[in-house]
Amino acid sequence: MDRDLVQAAQRGDREAFAILARTHGDRLYAIAQRILRDAGLAEDALQQALISAWRELPNLRDPDRFVAWATKLLIHEC
Repeated sequence: MDRDLVQAAQRGDREAFAILARTHGDRLYAIAQRILRDAGLAEDALQQALISAWRELPNLRDPDRFVAWATKLLIHEC
């Protein structure tokens, strides 16, 4: 399912990306919260990571690696 959503988002489907963000957002937020230990900073880092993900998504070579790739973007943002 994620693979289809990622591929749709890579073609510019904003709703597909929104579904991905909702599906994985809680887990990503939890990671940011553990790293930053501040809810506001974690929210900001998550938002910036999702913006970066949207912008860079066409460059993602393997749609099956979306979660790992998004996690890497988030960690970098933190």
